[in-house]
Amino acid sequence: MTEGRKRSSISYLRILWGIGLVVAILYLGKPLLVPLSLAVLFTFILTPVVEAVQRSGLPRVPSVLAVLFLSLVLAALIGWGVGAQLNNLAKDLPTHTEEVREKIAHLRQAGSEKFSRLFRMYQEVGASDSTGTSPASAFMPSIVVQNSSPVAIENFSTLAGVILEPIATALLVMILVGFMLIRREDLRNRVIGLLGHGQLAGTTRVTVEAAERLSRFLLAQLLVNASFGLVFGTALFVIGVPYSLLWGLLMALLRFVPYAGPWTAAVGPILLSVAIFPDWVHPLVVLAIFVALELITANVIEPVVMGHSTGVSPVALLLAAAFWIWVWGPVGLFLSTPLTACMVVLGQHVPRFRFLATLLDDQPALEPHVRYYQRLLAGDRNEAAQLVAEFSKKSTLVEVFDGVLLPTLLRTRRDRKHAGLTADDENFIFDATQQVLDQFAGGGDIAPLSESPLVFACPAHHRGEELSLAMLAQAVGPQGYRVEIASTHVLPVEIESRLAAQRPAIVFIAVLPPGGLIQARYLCKRLRKRFPELIIIVGYWGRVRNFDRLLVRLRTSGANYVTTSIAQSGGQITALLGGSVSPSGNEIRRDTGQPEKANV
Repeated sequence: MTEGRKRSSISYLRILWGIGLVVAILYLGKPLLVPLSLAVLFTFILTPVVEAVQRSGLPRVPSVLAVLFLSLVLAALIGWGVGAQLNNLAKDLPTHTEEVREKIAHLRQAGSEKFSRLFRMYQEVGASDSTGTSPASAFMPSIVVQNSSPVAIENFSTLAGVILEPIATALLVMILVGFMLIRREDLRNRVIGLLGHGQLAGTTRVTVEAAERLSRFLLAQLLVNASFGLVFGTALFVIGVPYSLLWGLLMALLRFVPYAGPWTAAVGPILLSVAIFPDWVHPLVVLAIFVALELITANVIEPVVMGHSTGVSPVALLLAAAFWIWVWGPVGLFLSTPLTACMVVLGQHVPRFRFLATLLDDQPALEPHVRYYQRLLAGDRNEAAQLVAEFSKKSTLVEVFDGVLLPTLLRTRRDRKHAGLTADDENFIFDATQQVLDQFAGGGDIAPLSESPLVFACPAHHRGEELSLAMLAQAVGPQGYRVEIASTHVLPVEIESRLAAQRPAIVFIAVLPPGGLIQARYLCKRLRKRFPELIIIVGYWGRVRNFDRLLVRLRTSGANYVTTSIAQSGGQITALLGGSVSPSGNEIRRDTGQPEKANV
């Protein structure tokens, strides 16, 4: 135990050291990593465009140069227009000071009595100072006499740094994008060489799929945000809000910032409309336009163009935005969403980075049956039943059985034997599952007739197997078959007597591992000896590692068929009794990767 704890502590320390090293590299390597990240993202965005140009017959290098040139021209035109509007806005804002004062005064007069008292208190507090100084003297500027020696060289170096650094970064990004677009196959092969390690086929498949998916996502996000900004700016121009080009571009850029970005971009035109228009109609119209566009884009356009989401959970997006701002500053704010999406794609397709998908993906971290089992372990029967109900809305009944309830029974039996699960906890889980099955059984299905083919179902050794047989009965019930379930308390000799009296078409023996195989083989031998022509199916639930070995052991004991799921068992019964496959999902499925049946 002590040695295991030491190894666990060492592994945790290695993980912490690794995280710290990565963060330090990201922080200290900002001058190099920021242009590289921008270049990679722009490469993903422009790759489909370059490929489209190449399909028209133009060679790759001219295609790349043409796309880069058009991108630079478009960026220059937008920058020139926005710069001009920013200059005009800076000159125009001071002229609207009087309108703003009038609206503030109007708000004061229209406010309630409580608001007026609060405002007067604020004025009184601001008018007096505890030190005895007057407000005027408190805000008088300090006059400092300094030597007026020239600092032209220092000012020039500061100005040159402010201007030249963005230009140098832009040139570096442009050059990197050009080389990445021209040599993208070579870069892809190097990535495969780093990640392959003997798994060339799988690595190639996931690398190509991840690159294509990420490229489509980034291009679609750019097009959606640009379209949003264009429509928003056009709407502002129509209703008379000035500098619509500026607000449209700002909206397109800030929509890359998760959640807070679009609302931040909408504040500018709303405040400007408050300042320049004498009424309150225009600000409300601007707000209504923004809300309508945001709702349409988020609920209609983005699900169609980009899928239902970025693939990143909302909490992960916000935390990622805070992390990238801390590491890379304002640039990290705009890169946070695409970078986090890249990490999710990497985690989904590369096994060694699977933890990234678990932490950041918008899909549930736990599978449905794990969530159901976990809530039952916590004693929350209501939430567990709600989880099953939600899963059943988008799944068939058999999928609920094989996807949620049956795996829960398997986990319960395994934890009861190996993980210290108490008998009370086991009974609680079984009782809750029985209630869920009772609710499904009360769904209004027509009961099979008494002359319908009979399937006699026997549990091997445990109550959990009775629950699994109840699932099987509900699965094949719509086919018109009767399923009679024996209790675990029934002895083999009693089973033989009932079989001799009822003459069923099929005997089904359920085994819920761990355990039960010895009892199932013993029962098969007895029944085969007493009823040589009897069809015996053994349902050995779950994924079996050594299925071939299990199959041989059960066949030599007298079983005709071996199944591993409710769907497979229901399909086998349907095939044997000559019925049609149910459209509700009772078909044979290879969910274990094993043979569908094993005939003697």
